[in-house]
Amino acid sequence: MINQLLKALLFVAVFGLTAWAVLEGTRTCSEASSAPNSLPVQPDQASGPVLGGPNSGTSMAYIRSEEVARDFRWMARQKDALKARLLKAEKEWEGEASRFQKDLQDFQRKAAGMGESQRQMAEQSLARRQQNLEEMREGMVTELSKTEEALDAELRSLMDGEFKAFAQKAGYDYLWALQPGSGLLYGDSARDVTRSLVDFLNQRHPR
Repeated sequence: MINQLLKALLFVAVFGLTAWAVLEGTRTCSEASSAPNSLPVQPDQASGPVLGGPNSGTSMAYIRSEEVARDFRWMARQKDALKARLLKAEKEWEGEASRFQKDLQDFQRKAAGMGESQRQMAEQSLARRQQNLEEMREGMVTELSKTEEALDAELRSLMDGEFKAFAQKAGYDYLWALQPGSGLLYGDSARDVTRSLVDFLNQRHPR
């Protein structure tokens, strides 16, 4: 029983690593980069031929995804809110774990002087608290993962519409994303419309 209770002291480190993974995110948008820190790239954009030569009559431009993700204020607010929820949950869990650790150490000091019945009751109480801590940690991680997945889906849906609206307003036939894995190896700076897109997004989503 005591050995099982001692294992609970390892939960803080495990939770910290798991929570960090949730915060950083492991899912990808079109296998290009992580959300909500990146923007989705359509599959045909990642592998299609480069069009829009000087005499083709095709109008195209590109954006730098990391800069858009950083400067689009709505996206930044969502990321900050998710981070705040994680930090709050982690602080709450670590507080419970710290109190459990203190009570466990107190029990270990006093166990030798306890009667059999008293010692068994204390062990059972600590065992229940250990189980509750594990369930609390797992519940927090699951909830935060679901929140991040929902934010990813919301972002993809939002940006699909915003890319189209921006391109149509500006008269672009193609809008590319300059980011690792996008297939766009080079873009003339004259075709870079990152700042225009950021301004467009912030005007349409001021809050």
